[in-house]
Amino acid sequence: MTSLAAAVIGAGSQGRVHAYGYRATPGVSPVALADVDRRAGGELAEEVGIPRVYQDYHELLEANKPDVVSVCTPPATHREIVEAAVAAGVRAIHCEKPVALSYGDALAMAATANNAGVRLTFNLQRRFDPLQLFAREQIAAGAIGDVVTIEGYCPNLFDWGSHILDLILFHRGDAAPSWVTGQIDVTLDRYVYGVFVETASLTQIAWPDGVTAVVSTGREPHTPVLHLENNLGLVVQGTEGRVDISGERCAVHRFGAPGLVKESDGERDPARWDRGVDPKIVSGTGEAIRDLVTSLETGAPPVLSAENALRGAELIFATYESSRSRRRVTLPLDRLDNALLSGRDAGYWSPTGELHSTY
Repeated sequence: MTSLAAAVIGAGSQGRVHAYGYRATPGVSPVALADVDRRAGGELAEEVGIPRVYQDYHELLEANKPDVVSVCTPPATHREIVEAAVAAGVRAIHCEKPVALSYGDALAMAATANNAGVRLTFNLQRRFDPLQLFAREQIAAGAIGDVVTIEGYCPNLFDWGSHILDLILFHRGDAAPSWVTGQIDVTLDRYVYGVFVETASLTQIAWPDGVTAVVSTGREPHTPVLHLENNLGLVVQGTEGRVDISGERCAVHRFGAPGLVKESDGERDPARWDRGVDPKIVSGTGEAIRDLVTSLETGAPPVLSAENALRGAELIFATYESSRSRRRVTLPLDRLDNALLSGRDAGYWSPTGELHSTY
Protein backbone atom coordinates (compact mmCIF):
# COMPACT_ATOMS: atom_id res chain seq x y z
CA MET A 1 0.00 0.00 0.00
CA THR A 2 1.32 3.45 -0.83
CA SER A 3 1.94 5.87 2.02
CA LEU A 4 -1.15 7.50 3.47
CA ALA A 5 -1.20 11.23 4.22
CA ALA A 6 -2.67 11.95 7.66
CA ALA A 7 -3.85 15.19 9.21
CA VAL A 8 -4.83 16.09 12.77
CA ILE A 9 -7.47 18.70 13.58
CA GLY A 10 -7.06 19.91 17.15
CA ALA A 11 -3.72 20.39 18.91
CA GLY A 12 -4.79 19.67 22.48
CA SER A 13 -3.79 16.72 24.61
CA GLN A 14 -5.52 14.15 22.44
CA GLY A 15 -4.37 15.83 19.25
CA ARG A 16 -0.84 15.21 20.44
CA VAL A 17 -1.66 11.56 21.16
CA HIS A 18 -3.13 11.09 17.67
CA ALA A 19 -0.20 12.85 16.01
CA TYR A 20 2.28 10.50 17.66
CA GLY A 21 0.02 7.58 16.76
CA TYR A 22 0.32 8.45 13.08
CA ARG A 23 4.03 9.02 13.39
CA ALA A 24 4.44 5.50 14.79
CA THR A 25 2.22 3.80 12.17
CA PRO A 26 4.04 2.25 9.20
CA GLY A 27 2.85 3.51 5.85
CA VAL A 28 1.44 6.76 7.25
CA SER A 29 2.89 10.28 7.11
CA PRO A 30 1.36 13.07 9.21
CA VAL A 31 1.46 16.00 6.80
CA ALA A 32 -0.67 18.74 8.35
CA LEU A 33 -2.25 19.97 11.56
CA ALA A 34 -4.93 22.56 12.28
CA ASP A 35 -5.92 24.38 15.45
CA VAL A 36 -7.69 27.68 16.06
CA ASP A 37 -4.79 28.50 18.37
CA ARG A 38 -1.98 28.95 15.85
CA ARG A 39 0.66 28.93 18.58
CA ALA A 40 -0.52 25.62 20.05
CA GLY A 41 -0.69 24.13 16.59
CA GLY A 42 2.78 25.34 15.70
CA GLU A 43 4.30 23.97 18.90
CA LEU A 44 2.81 20.53 18.40
CA ALA A 45 3.73 20.44 14.71
CA GLU A 46 7.33 21.30 15.54
CA GLU A 47 7.44 18.70 18.30
CA VAL A 48 6.08 15.86 16.17
CA GLY A 49 7.63 16.96 12.88
CA ILE A 50 4.48 17.88 10.97
CA PRO A 51 5.40 20.22 8.09
CA ARG A 52 2.24 22.34 7.67
CA VAL A 53 0.05 24.16 10.22
CA TYR A 54 -3.30 25.90 9.74
CA GLN A 55 -5.80 27.76 11.87
CA ASP A 56 -8.70 26.89 9.56
CA TYR A 57 -9.26 23.17 9.06
CA HIS A 58 -11.04 23.89 5.77
CA GLU A 59 -7.78 25.27 4.40
CA LEU A 60 -5.96 22.17 5.61
CA LEU A 61 -8.39 19.86 3.86
CA GLU A 62 -8.32 21.85 0.62
CA ALA A 63 -4.55 22.27 0.46
CA ASN A 64 -3.46 18.78 1.52
CA LYS A 65 -6.19 16.34 0.46
CA PRO A 66 -5.30 13.93 3.29
CA ASP A 67 -6.25 10.26 3.19
CA VAL A 68 -6.88 10.01 6.93
CA VAL A 69 -8.00 12.72 9.36
CA SER A 70 -8.16 12.73 13.13
CA VAL A 71 -10.80 14.98 14.71
CA CYS A 72 -9.56 15.98 18.18
CA THR A 73 -11.83 18.92 18.90
CA PRO A 74 -14.76 19.33 21.35
CA PRO A 75 -17.81 17.17 20.56
CA ALA A 76 -19.93 20.18 19.55
CA THR A 77 -17.74 20.51 16.43
CA HIS A 78 -17.47 16.83 15.48
CA ARG A 79 -20.34 16.71 13.01
CA GLU A 80 -19.31 19.76 10.98
CA ILE A 81 -15.68 18.64 10.77
CA VAL A 82 -16.53 15.05 9.88
CA GLU A 83 -18.89 16.21 7.14
CA ALA A 84 -16.29 18.65 5.80
CA ALA A 85 -13.65 15.91 5.74
CA VAL A 86 -15.99 13.57 3.88
CA ALA A 87 -16.74 16.32 1.35
CA ALA A 88 -12.99 16.86 0.90
CA GLY A 89 -12.54 13.24 -0.20
CA VAL A 90 -10.77 11.63 2.75
CA ARG A 91 -10.77 7.85 2.98
CA ALA A 92 -10.95 7.49 6.74
CA ILE A 93 -11.69 9.59 9.83
CA HIS A 94 -10.69 8.82 13.40
CA CYS A 95 -12.75 11.02 15.72
CA GLU A 96 -12.38 11.56 19.44
CA LYS A 97 -15.18 10.68 21.82
CA PRO A 98 -17.78 11.58 23.04
CA VAL A 99 -19.38 11.13 19.63
CA ALA A 100 -21.56 14.27 19.53
CA LEU A 101 -23.69 16.61 21.63
CA SER A 102 -26.93 15.06 20.35
CA TYR A 103 -28.03 11.68 19.09
CA GLY A 104 -29.22 13.26 15.86
CA ASP A 105 -25.76 14.68 15.15
CA ALA A 106 -24.20 11.29 15.92
CA LEU A 107 -26.49 9.52 13.45
CA ALA A 108 -26.05 12.20 10.80
CA MET A 109 -22.25 12.15 10.74
CA ALA A 110 -22.18 8.36 10.62
CA ALA A 111 -24.67 8.33 7.74
CA THR A 112 -22.67 10.94 5.84
CA ALA A 113 -19.48 8.88 6.12
CA ASN A 114 -21.21 5.61 5.30
CA ASN A 115 -22.95 7.01 2.22
CA ALA A 116 -19.62 8.26 0.91
CA GLY A 117 -17.78 5.01 1.62
CA VAL A 118 -15.56 6.70 4.22
CA ARG A 119 -14.42 4.65 7.21
CA LEU A 120 -15.41 6.48 10.40
CA THR A 121 -14.10 5.37 13.78
CA PHE A 122 -14.29 6.84 17.26
CA ASN A 123 -11.44 6.67 19.73
CA LEU A 124 -12.96 4.34 22.31
CA GLN A 125 -9.48 2.94 22.60
CA ARG A 126 -10.03 0.98 25.81
CA ARG A 127 -11.15 -1.95 23.66
CA PHE A 128 -7.43 -2.43 23.01
CA ASP A 129 -6.54 -2.43 26.73
CA PRO A 130 -4.84 -5.78 27.58
CA LEU A 131 -6.94 -6.04 30.76
CA GLN A 132 -10.20 -5.65 28.83
CA LEU A 133 -9.03 -8.15 26.21
CA PHE A 134 -8.10 -10.62 28.95
CA ALA A 135 -11.50 -10.15 30.59
CA ARG A 136 -13.34 -10.69 27.33
CA GLU A 137 -11.36 -13.86 26.64
CA GLN A 138 -12.19 -15.24 30.09
CA ILE A 139 -15.89 -14.36 29.77
CA ALA A 140 -16.11 -15.84 26.27
CA ALA A 141 -14.37 -19.03 27.48
CA GLY A 142 -17.02 -19.51 30.17
CA ALA A 143 -14.75 -18.86 33.15
CA ILE A 144 -17.64 -17.30 35.08
CA GLY A 145 -20.45 -19.26 33.45
CA ASP A 146 -23.24 -17.36 31.77
CA VAL A 147 -23.22 -13.57 32.19
CA VAL A 148 -26.12 -12.41 34.34
CA THR A 149 -25.48 -8.74 35.12
CA ILE A 150 -22.84 -6.07 34.59
CA GLU A 151 -22.11 -3.14 36.88
CA GLY A 152 -20.30 -0.02 35.69
CA TYR A 153 -18.91 2.91 37.68
CA CYS A 154 -17.48 6.24 36.53
CA PRO A 155 -17.59 10.00 37.32
CA ASN A 156 -20.00 11.06 34.53
CA LEU A 157 -22.05 9.48 31.79
CA PHE A 158 -21.34 11.66 28.75
CA ASP A 159 -17.55 11.68 28.73
CA TRP A 160 -16.09 8.96 30.96
CA GLY A 161 -19.29 6.97 30.65
CA SER A 162 -18.83 6.67 26.90
CA HIS A 163 -15.94 4.28 27.66
CA ILE A 164 -17.82 2.34 30.33
CA LEU A 165 -20.89 1.84 28.13
CA ASP A 166 -18.73 0.88 25.15
CA LEU A 167 -16.90 -1.71 27.25
CA ILE A 168 -20.18 -3.16 28.51
CA LEU A 169 -21.21 -3.60 24.88
CA PHE A 170 -17.75 -5.02 24.11
CA HIS A 171 -18.12 -7.69 26.79
CA ARG A 172 -21.61 -8.48 25.51
CA GLY A 173 -20.26 -9.10 22.01
CA ASP A 174 -21.88 -5.87 20.82
CA ALA A 175 -25.35 -7.36 21.10
CA ALA A 176 -28.04 -4.70 20.73
CA PRO A 177 -29.88 -3.83 23.98
CA SER A 178 -33.67 -3.71 23.94
CA TRP A 179 -34.43 -0.95 26.48
CA VAL A 180 -32.99 1.60 28.89
CA THR A 181 -34.32 3.09 32.10
CA GLY A 182 -32.45 6.05 33.54
CA GLN A 183 -32.52 8.76 36.15
CA ILE A 184 -30.26 11.79 36.28
CA ASP A 185 -29.55 14.34 38.99
CA VAL A 186 -28.72 17.92 38.02
CA THR A 187 -27.84 19.48 41.34
CA LEU A 188 -25.35 21.96 39.91
CA ASP A 189 -24.03 23.35 36.64
CA ARG A 190 -21.32 20.79 36.03
CA TYR A 191 -19.02 20.94 33.03
CA VAL A 192 -16.51 18.30 31.96
CA TYR A 193 -14.07 19.51 29.29
CA GLY A 194 -16.49 22.41 28.79
CA VAL A 195 -19.56 20.24 28.13
CA PHE A 196 -22.56 20.33 30.47
CA VAL A 197 -23.06 16.94 32.16
CA GLU A 198 -25.21 15.47 34.89
CA THR A 199 -24.26 15.64 38.56
CA ALA A 200 -25.03 11.95 38.97
CA SER A 201 -26.96 9.28 37.10
CA LEU A 202 -28.22 5.73 37.19
CA THR A 203 -28.74 3.70 34.02
CA GLN A 204 -30.31 0.27 33.66
CA ILE A 205 -29.85 -1.55 30.35
CA ALA A 206 -31.53 -4.78 29.28
CA TRP A 207 -30.95 -7.24 26.43
CA PRO A 208 -33.46 -9.60 24.83
CA ASP A 209 -31.72 -12.60 26.45
CA GLY A 210 -32.45 -11.28 29.96
CA VAL A 211 -28.98 -9.97 30.80
CA THR A 212 -29.00 -6.51 32.43
CA ALA A 213 -26.43 -3.84 33.23
CA VAL A 214 -26.45 -0.95 35.69
CA VAL A 215 -24.17 2.07 35.41
CA SER A 216 -23.75 4.56 38.27
CA THR A 217 -22.07 7.94 37.80
CA GLY A 218 -21.12 10.83 40.05
CA ARG A 219 -18.21 12.30 41.97
CA GLU A 220 -17.49 13.78 45.34
CA PRO A 221 -18.48 15.97 47.09
CA HIS A 222 -21.94 15.68 45.55
CA THR A 223 -21.92 11.89 45.24
CA PRO A 224 -20.15 9.48 47.62
CA VAL A 225 -17.52 7.12 46.26
CA LEU A 226 -19.56 4.79 44.09
CA HIS A 227 -17.55 1.62 44.64
CA LEU A 228 -14.70 1.52 47.15
CA GLU A 229 -12.65 -0.97 45.14
CA ASN A 230 -13.67 -0.01 41.65
CA ASN A 231 -14.65 3.65 41.26
CA LEU A 232 -13.85 3.52 37.53
CA GLY A 233 -14.50 0.15 35.96
CA LEU A 234 -16.72 -2.87 35.57
CA VAL A 235 -17.95 -5.89 37.48
CA VAL A 236 -19.29 -8.69 35.30
CA GLN A 237 -21.41 -11.15 37.29
CA GLY A 238 -21.88 -14.69 36.04
CA THR A 239 -23.57 -17.89 37.15
CA GLU A 240 -20.20 -19.36 38.18
CA GLY A 241 -18.18 -16.32 39.24
CA ARG A 242 -17.45 -12.69 38.44
CA VAL A 243 -14.83 -10.51 36.76
CA ASP A 244 -13.67 -7.23 38.34
CA ILE A 245 -11.98 -4.88 35.85
CA SER A 246 -10.34 -1.59 36.71
CA GLY A 247 -7.57 0.42 35.12
CA GLU A 248 -4.95 -1.45 37.13
CA ARG A 249 -6.04 -5.07 37.28
CA CYS A 250 -8.50 -7.69 36.13
CA ALA A 251 -9.52 -10.30 38.70
CA VAL A 252 -11.48 -13.40 37.72
CA HIS A 253 -13.26 -14.93 40.73
CA ARG A 254 -14.54 -18.46 40.10
CA PHE A 255 -16.89 -20.23 42.47
CA GLY A 256 -15.19 -23.34 43.82
CA ALA A 257 -12.09 -22.88 41.67
CA PRO A 258 -8.85 -20.85 41.85
CA GLY A 259 -9.12 -17.29 40.62
CA LEU A 260 -7.05 -15.52 37.98
CA VAL A 261 -5.49 -12.07 38.18
CA LYS A 262 -3.89 -10.00 35.45
CA GLU A 263 -2.12 -6.82 36.53
CA SER A 264 -1.58 -3.83 34.29
CA ASP A 265 2.00 -3.53 33.13
CA GLY A 266 1.61 0.21 32.52
CA GLU A 267 2.86 3.07 34.66
CA ARG A 268 0.36 3.63 37.47
CA ASP A 269 1.84 6.75 39.01
CA PRO A 270 0.30 9.83 37.29
CA ALA A 271 3.34 11.84 38.34
CA ARG A 272 5.36 9.78 35.86
CA TRP A 273 2.96 10.14 32.94
CA ASP A 274 4.09 12.21 29.98
CA ARG A 275 2.25 15.53 30.28
CA GLY A 276 -0.37 13.93 32.50
CA VAL A 277 -1.65 11.49 29.86
CA ASP A 278 -2.15 7.88 30.91
CA PRO A 279 0.23 5.72 28.81
CA LYS A 280 -2.64 3.29 28.20
CA ILE A 281 -4.47 6.05 26.32
CA VAL A 282 -1.40 6.62 24.15
CA SER A 283 -0.88 2.94 23.38
CA GLY A 284 -4.59 2.28 22.83
CA THR A 285 -4.93 5.22 20.46
CA GLY A 286 -1.90 4.02 18.52
CA GLU A 287 -3.50 0.57 18.23
CA ALA A 288 -6.74 2.16 17.06
CA ILE A 289 -4.98 4.13 14.34
CA ARG A 290 -3.05 1.09 13.15
CA ASP A 291 -6.26 -0.94 13.10
CA LEU A 292 -7.99 1.75 11.01
CA VAL A 293 -5.10 1.79 8.53
CA THR A 294 -5.18 -2.01 8.35
CA SER A 295 -8.91 -1.89 7.61
CA LEU A 296 -8.19 0.36 4.64
CA GLU A 297 -5.66 -2.18 3.39
CA THR A 298 -7.73 -5.32 3.92
CA GLY A 299 -11.32 -4.13 3.77
CA ALA A 300 -12.04 -5.65 7.19
CA PRO A 301 -14.28 -3.62 9.54
CA PRO A 302 -12.29 -1.56 12.06
CA VAL A 303 -12.59 -2.50 15.73
CA LEU A 304 -13.76 0.99 16.70
CA SER A 305 -16.40 1.28 14.00
CA ALA A 306 -18.98 4.06 14.05
CA GLU A 307 -21.68 1.40 14.39
CA ASN A 308 -20.31 0.33 17.78
CA ALA A 309 -19.81 3.91 18.94
CA LEU A 310 -23.37 4.85 17.97
CA ARG A 311 -24.75 2.03 20.10
CA GLY A 312 -22.93 3.40 23.14
CA ALA A 313 -24.02 6.96 22.38
CA GLU A 314 -27.60 5.75 22.07
CA LEU A 315 -27.44 4.46 25.65
CA ILE A 316 -26.26 7.85 26.93
CA PHE A 317 -28.99 9.80 25.17
CA ALA A 318 -31.60 7.17 26.05
CA THR A 319 -30.71 7.60 29.73
CA TYR A 320 -31.24 11.35 29.44
CA GLU A 321 -34.53 10.81 27.60
CA SER A 322 -35.76 8.29 30.16
CA SER A 323 -35.16 10.77 32.96
CA ARG A 324 -36.86 13.59 31.06
CA SER A 325 -39.90 11.56 29.99
CA ARG A 326 -40.12 9.44 33.17
CA ARG A 327 -40.45 6.24 31.18
CA ARG A 328 -38.61 3.17 30.03
CA VAL A 329 -37.11 3.93 26.63
CA THR A 330 -37.43 1.17 24.06
CA LEU A 331 -34.56 0.96 21.61
CA PRO A 332 -33.82 2.02 18.96
CA LEU A 333 -34.03 5.52 20.39
CA ASP A 334 -36.53 7.72 18.54
CA ARG A 335 -35.54 11.11 20.01
CA LEU A 336 -32.68 12.92 18.29
CA ASP A 337 -31.90 15.72 20.74
CA ASN A 338 -29.90 15.75 23.98
CA ALA A 339 -32.61 15.54 26.67
CA LEU A 340 -30.20 16.67 29.37
CA LEU A 341 -29.60 19.98 27.59
CA SER A 342 -33.12 20.54 26.30
CA GLY A 343 -34.62 19.47 29.62
CA ARG A 344 -32.42 21.93 31.49
CA ASP A 345 -33.45 24.69 29.09
CA ALA A 346 -37.11 23.77 29.67
CA GLY A 347 -36.69 24.13 33.43
CA TYR A 348 -36.86 20.44 34.34
CA TRP A 349 -33.93 20.97 36.70
CA SER A 350 -32.78 24.00 38.68
CA PRO A 351 -29.04 23.56 39.26
CA THR A 352 -27.21 25.82 41.69
CA GLY A 353 -23.47 26.34 41.87
CA GLU A 354 -20.93 25.48 39.20
CA LEU A 355 -18.12 23.01 38.71
CA HIS A 356 -15.62 22.80 35.84
CA SER A 357 -13.30 19.80 35.64
CA THR A 358 -11.97 16.96 33.49
CA TYR A 359 -13.98 14.22 35.18
